[in-house]
Amino acid sequence: MKILFTNTAPIIKYGIGQAFADLGHEVRFVFLDQEMSLLPFIQEFQPDYIFTDGGIGRMHKIFPLLEDMNIPHIYWAIEDPVCYPDLSLPYAQRSRYTFTPCLESIFNYSQQGVQANLLMFACHPQYHRLAYPSPQYNHDIIFIGNNYDYHPARVMGLYNLVSPLLAGNYDIKIYGNDWWLDTSKFFSILPRHYGGIMPNEDLPSACASARIVLGLHSVDNSLTMMSMRTFEILGSGGFHLTQWTPAIEHLFVNHHHLVWSKSDAETVELVNFYLNHPDERARIARQGQQEVYEKHTYHRRIQDDLLPLLHSRLLPPKNYVAAGSNNFQVKYSGRAVRL
Repeated sequence: MKILFTNTAPIIKYGIGQAFADLGHEVRFVFLDQEMSLLPFIQEFQPDYIFTDGGIGRMHKIFPLLEDMNIPHIYWAIEDPVCYPDLSLPYAQRSRYTFTPCLESIFNYSQQGVQANLLMFACHPQYHRLAYPSPQYNHDIIFIGNNYDYHPARVMGLYNLVSPLLAGNYDIKIYGNDWWLDTSKFFSILPRHYGGIMPNEDLPSACASARIVLGLHSVDNSLTMMSMRTFEILGSGGFHLTQWTPAIEHLFVNHHHLVWSKSDAETVELVNFYLNHPDERARIARQGQQEVYEKHTYHRRIQDDLLPLLHSRLLPPKNYVAAGSNNFQVKYSGRAVRL
């Protein structure tokens, strides 16, 4: 099978795209944002499928070209549920196959006559792996991510997880774009806590260097949707202290695979305890990595969730759930889940 990906972001190039290649499929990556048209790449590569993970400004380069050429489009709505109405749904309505990491969004798609399927984030063990420590990231606590302060769940995480540590006498460094230094934003940090932009390729060495790697989430009302960093940090062997969400509790065991916090006071208590118990940190990090390697790799996502649908070669049926239905069920983890 030949798949042309319309993005070169790490989640594609080093994650699901590379996993397809590992499984014996031919893959090609194009950063469509910088290209005038997808047509030359289609003509040269002759793909069986086009795979898009969303993104603003790409849609007009994909449709109606693929429809005219009768090439199936796979859409992975990685911004769900936040961008469902404005970004995800328009893509889904024109795609042959729609996948979402948010279980609860499947019902929303069904209300619009679109069959969506669950495809959660994951890790790639050859990329998210144990690495050598780096003096650059030798800190007690680090956070890797941009300063998005327009998601209520993430703002709550900032104040429960990050703010109490910045106020204390901790060796903490935050990596991401310079929005962290913008004092006009809802949340900002002092320059001494800012580490700049971390190359994605440095994530494994950062996880090997820092004692604690923090995690924040923009969604806190889903059983499956969480930051992709969760799987990547655990895969890289990091000790992960994360903001609590239903998805975190649903998929992982507290103090066994990772550690979660629900308040600023609990964050300080946990940090003080685990900074003084390196053996416990190592045990939890090891068990967390084992868990994601066994259950949450992109290879498993492809084989269990994506390929069975593609191999069926069946077009998703329209209006397969009546609008307004209060009895909608999907299969998840081998059981029916009512939404």
